[in-house]
Amino acid sequence: MIEVLSHQRRTGDSSSGAGRRGVTLLELILVMIILFIVAGVAAPRFSDFFPALQVSTTASRIVAWARKAHSDAALTGAIYRLVFDAEGKRYWLEYQPRPLREPETFEKVGGSWDEEPFPEDVTLEGLDALEEAGGFRYLEFRPDGTAGDFEFAVTNDRGDRRTIKVVKSTGQVTVLPLPEEE
Repeated sequence: MIEVLSHQRRTGDSSSGAGRRGVTLLELILVMIILFIVAGVAAPRFSDFFPALQVSTTASRIVAWARKAHSDAALTGAIYRLVFDAEGKRYWLEYQPRPLREPETFEKVGGSWDEEPFPEDVTLEGLDALEEAGGFRYLEFRPDGTAGDFEFAVTNDRGDRRTIKVVKSTGQVTVLPLPEEE
């Protein structure tokens, strides 16, 4: 039995694998070269979509962070803030750890929610409407589910724009739909 198996391995003769052959290194290299050429030709065509994607992704991330602050405020009974540093191009979450003893003291949440940078070409418009503390603008989420009533935009120099709206009575944060193109 062992002799038959070793003979089949040496000769490549087996009833289940008859007619099969592996991929050679040369074939693999040729496929990789073709893929690189196609990617090199196609990539510049998609570069126009990248700035718009950065704006959309940044707006979605800000909404996710705001929803986290909103839900954590309701769960923990502490005030949470989504803080924006427009000049430093970053944002983070902070909370009020001791509201009765130190009502004006806020600490960064840290961990995965420590600080998030904006992409280089993305800017925020309308932050002047947000509340201000320590030179930074912020959205505040209270334990009762309310927040400030704000609207601001994530933009770039190419004219891409996504507007974020916060509803005062519910603290709901959404990205407004794009206006219909005519």
